[in-house]
Amino acid sequence: MQSIVEYLGPSSGGRCGYCKEEESTKSSIGIWAHRLTVQHYNDILDRGMRRSGRYIYKPIISETCCPQYTIRLDVHKFNLSRTQKRVLRRMNDFLLYDIKPKKSEGEEDLEIRIKHTVSESGTLGNNTGGSVAPSVWSSNSGAVKEDATSGHDEIENNTKPKREPGHKKKIMRRKRAFERMRAKAIDVEEFMKKRAEKEQSRRRTLESFLLPYDEKKFKHRLEIRLVKLLSREFETTVDESFAVFEKYQTIIHKDDHCSRRGYLNFLANSPLFHEEDLSSSPKSVDLGSYHQQYVLDGRIIAVGVIDILPRCLSAKYFYYDPEFSFLSLGTYAALREIAFTLELAKERPELHFYYMGYYIDSCPKMRYKGRFRPSDLLCDHSFTWVPLDECVRRLRASGEKAIAFAPDRPAPEQVDVDSVCCLFKMCAMPYAVLKTHPEFTEKEDFMEEYAQLVGPIAKEILLIRA
Repeated sequence: MQSIVEYLGPSSGGRCGYCKEEESTKSSIGIWAHRLTVQHYNDILDRGMRRSGRYIYKPIISETCCPQYTIRLDVHKFNLSRTQKRVLRRMNDFLLYDIKPKKSEGEEDLEIRIKHTVSESGTLGNNTGGSVAPSVWSSNSGAVKEDATSGHDEIENNTKPKREPGHKKKIMRRKRAFERMRAKAIDVEEFMKKRAEKEQSRRRTLESFLLPYDEKKFKHRLEIRLVKLLSREFETTVDESFAVFEKYQTIIHKDDHCSRRGYLNFLANSPLFHEEDLSSSPKSVDLGSYHQQYVLDGRIIAVGVIDILPRCLSAKYFYYDPEFSFLSLGTYAALREIAFTLELAKERPELHFYYMGYYIDSCPKMRYKGRFRPSDLLCDHSFTWVPLDECVRRLRASGEKAIAFAPDRPAPEQVDVDSVCCLFKMCAMPYAVLKTHPEFTEKEDFMEEYAQLVGPIAKEILLIRA
């Protein structure tokens, strides 16, 4: 089977859910995927695009009010922060001893939600498939609210950590210690290097926090089920899963109009397919679209919607039962997805990236994705990856909008429009041939725009032309 898409083009309008300004301008460009190989979708992600159901779109950075940049993490380089360790310990304390955190701490999940919103997820309208005009996806009807992170997260982003009273004394003590070392002819740099190596060897890994279940020790059991979309297991659990989603939408996003049909179109309608190479060794997990169900004592309390691709795990959306907000499930789920990516990489070494959707520096409450370090952002000019810290410096210097994070790197070579693969009257042909077809009369010419959007794979995937 081949990938088949339709070009939908640019779309703009509607109030932005990030800045919420009356004069804001949302602007994106997209395609509709009837079917798409996991390889092609991975390639499209690396062009700054992202899917919502079968709609695949890209924010137009030069035009949109809140620029969005694709962010990813190499899981082999991931470093746990103190806050993330605290979330893991809190979960373990609950599972082992039924200890719940104090309320002020337990609200941390309304602090951070790693999964995404209308700009990253489209709407929950009652579309059933086929061609969809771009306006459908900017509709407010049944939409998931864009502000998917809480006010608490915004406060954390805007609050600078206070210096401890003994901070200056600590610096002076370190200075005196260095002076004593030099007096004894000790190489300070070499000493610090060895100390850093020792600290690194003692640093706890993410996996060390994920304790295997023991019924004799644990008060609660948390299972994480990987459920293939539209599988028998998915069909038998979809009612319970939707009930959690409905509760999440109502309480967290104040949305009283979400429908089961909209839910399925949004979170269970994927164009992705994968044909495993029969010559390769069998893998324990197939590539494709999944729901990860977090099951506590037999009850679904959260669901992560993910795509497992040849080079990455892409986190699409996450929702949870607000009754369990005290467990910081958004942060915890992101850490479990990173751990899962590490496991996948053991069988598929090239699959070692965790994609978190879009990073929005202009929106304080959406900067939380940068806490999963060290992350990179995608340069919209060269389509190469640049360290987050370097990108943030450029964004702050340019007024929160930058087309190129790596201006010295060359832009990729333009795709020859005549080589774009088209599907006309059920026949595949390059555009150069299609233009000479006597029955091809379509006047609208968007081929250059489309080829620039999807890149080199325009020569491989079939573009429907009327």
